[in-house]
Amino acid sequence: MLKQSITAIAIMVSCSVLANPAGTKLKSQQFSDTIRIVGGSETKPHSRPYQVSLQTLSGGHFCGGSIIAEDLILTAAHCLEDVDGENPGFQVRVGAHSLSDGSGQAIEVDKTYTNQEYPDLSKDIAVLKLKSKITDENSAVIKLADQSFFDATIAPGTPLYVSGWGTLSSDGDSPDKLMEVKVPFVSNEVCNQAEAYNGIIQDTEICAGLQKGGKDSCQGDSGGPLVFQRGNEFVQVGVVSWGDGCALEDKYGVYADVAALRGWIDNAVAGNEPASGMVSKPDDGDQDNSDENNSDKSFLAIQETISFNENDQPLVLVLEVPEGVNVLYIATSGGTGEVDITAEHADAANEPETDNGNYWSFDDDYWTEEPVNLFLSENIGTKEMIIINTPKAGEWTIKLSDYSAFNNVEFTVFSH
Repeated sequence: MLKQSITAIAIMVSCSVLANPAGTKLKSQQFSDTIRIVGGSETKPHSRPYQVSLQTLSGGHFCGGSIIAEDLILTAAHCLEDVDGENPGFQVRVGAHSLSDGSGQAIEVDKTYTNQEYPDLSKDIAVLKLKSKITDENSAVIKLADQSFFDATIAPGTPLYVSGWGTLSSDGDSPDKLMEVKVPFVSNEVCNQAEAYNGIIQDTEICAGLQKGGKDSCQGDSGGPLVFQRGNEFVQVGVVSWGDGCALEDKYGVYADVAALRGWIDNAVAGNEPASGMVSKPDDGDQDNSDENNSDKSFLAIQETISFNENDQPLVLVLEVPEGVNVLYIATSGGTGEVDITAEHADAANEPETDNGNYWSFDDDYWTEEPVNLFLSENIGTKEMIIINTPKAGEWTIKLSDYSAFNNVEFTVFSH
């Protein structure tokens, strides 16, 4: 989630990594690596007729989606990294239960419509226009929730269903058959608690999952539907977006809020949005790179399981953060040992000594709340978190401590 192990989110404009020689590395969330079903079970064949697999033209699954009209698919914006909206170059498969038996109908995507406010406002939503209409008899359109339905029907604890062909554990194996899991709706108030996501969940996002973990979406489930089910009635309330790891304690799955985003979805369905993707446009020296004229950016989400031993090279990650990012989130969890995180802007050398967003004034002998460029995590063990609100644009260096060993720690970086 970036659902990849985060569930994906896309974040920064550039990323370079120095990883230890033992094999520790970072990877971005892209086609084959994107987001999440953990703790679930195989669906009854064709019992979720709205479910879609987004695939490369050679048939490789990379994301989920849902059928919202006879030639339209709803998915996540972060699934369209490196996609040209006018020439997408991928297909969807509908009506399938197994991805290996050739069942269902494969249809090439004609155009993509990506919410261009993603990820700054966490509007992780996109609509795909197909080159031909869906005719497979095992396929069906799903109803989308509006705000009145959501307010009247969905409350904390309401059971919801998420489905997909994503991995069965973080960085685990992917199933051939469609999987599903039931997860309760969680209020944004709970999801924003310090031990969960500490205030970064926005009004265009909803959460679902168990506080103790164990059930979640995972890599490959991104873009898939989160659904309210009553008898044979299905209503989609969310789109698999991201999460810190897969099915971890206090780390609920985060989904694009369909009801909150219905206005944009309806505009895209009506053809009132320009075709767009998430393709990066290189600077050729003549191009206007202002925010107003260069809305397409290359976004990145990072998730990896890492270890560090005495003779390893310390892990250092350099991110070029663009203007307009609301939140930079850096976290570690799971595994064993001791790890600390430092996030430092290139200008930090000019700042006073800092600690978690405050700095010490030696002259006045007191803490101030002024923003600074050096942030430290200080918990004991491997559960660490740094959240930087409105991070300063420019180069940030993220380092993991090199004075103690740690093993199989999940490292996550993303931004809104």
